[in-house]
Amino acid sequence: MNNSALIDLLNKRRDRAIAIILRTKEQECDEYLPPEQSARLRKVVLDQINNLSDMVIDLMGSLEDNSGVILNEYYLQRLDEVHTMVSSLEDRL
Repeated sequence: MNNSALIDLLNKRRDRAIAIILRTKEQECDEYLPPEQSARLRKVVLDQINNLSDMVIDLMGSLEDNSGVILNEYYLQRLDEVHTMVSSLEDRL
């Protein structure tokens, strides 16, 4: 799996995580939060997850080759399938 595919996978996971966290915040917390605090919490979630994602992409870019890293495409694909299944179950709750 090349870096482009890994970056796409990371971005997909990042977007899902943000969507799930913010949806839960809106459904479970916003009624208890003043609008200013809700907006601040949303910004913190977005900033922190995006910063973590950017850091991982930067670290990946610092690897000249994969000689020190073994990437198992099957394992990554299975993780994606599990995450998709869990996400769909969360949507039903």
